[in-house]
Amino acid sequence: MLVFADGRNITGEGMGIGAVALKDRSFSYFSRDCNTVVHAPDLVEKTFSIDSRMIWGCGGSFSMPLTWCMERVNDVYMRSPGLQILLYRGAHTKRFLGLHPVFEPIPPIAEAQFTYRIAGNRIDVSCTIRSLTGRLPSVFILSELAADSFTHAFSHGKAMKPPSGWARHEPGNDLYDPVHRLRFALSPKSSGRSVPSTVWWGREHTKYHRWAGYSIEFPECPGGMVPISYSYAVCLQEEPHGGGDTSV
Repeated sequence: MLVFADGRNITGEGMGIGAVALKDRSFSYFSRDCNTVVHAPDLVEKTFSIDSRMIWGCGGSFSMPLTWCMERVNDVYMRSPGLQILLYRGAHTKRFLGLHPVFEPIPPIAEAQFTYRIAGNRIDVSCTIRSLTGRLPSVFILSELAADSFTHAFSHGKAMKPPSGWARHEPGNDLYDPVHRLRFALSPKSSGRSVPSTVWWGREHTKYHRWAGYSIEFPECPGGMVPISYSYAVCLQEEPHGGGDTSV
């Protein structure tokens, strides 16, 4: 779902509010399209078919071993915040070597249904992700907006430097637009599953990646075709008294 504030599109290159990705040891999986039903101005439903996988290649040749290696690099990147300062250099290295991904169509492996209820500056999101082929791999529920807008973090009443790449999210930490004094906050609600989730937050601002947002991760379910049901809220709140470090 795209987000506008005072007529400005603040989604930017982010994936919007309420998107989904799946990941196993071999591939990352995404949706190429979705079906949208607008029940009312404040009630929207989207159904995503997870029907593509990301494959890495060099030039015009695509490689499963290279894809496996890039997936491992991404795993290390997400789990090791101390290495994320190398993000910019890593992006240059991939371009220098001619490495790039494509999204290969595949038969659908899962379906994700999202319901968005809009109330002023708040969006309540409920979703259910079901496997179509077996047990679900790891699931990531994403809410990303523009890194050009949300350049800072906000905590304890003050602006601060944003996380670089992904980091574990602690309650009370929000993303922040110091120009328009706007906080971008995520509040988890409930899960229909006993497996614990992990909330991540982060920001990337490079030539090819510009997003700021949150990711809710569910690890791979060890048993059966058990769906994931989850609810959370996203709030865009004005912060008229925000202070702190707003330098870039």
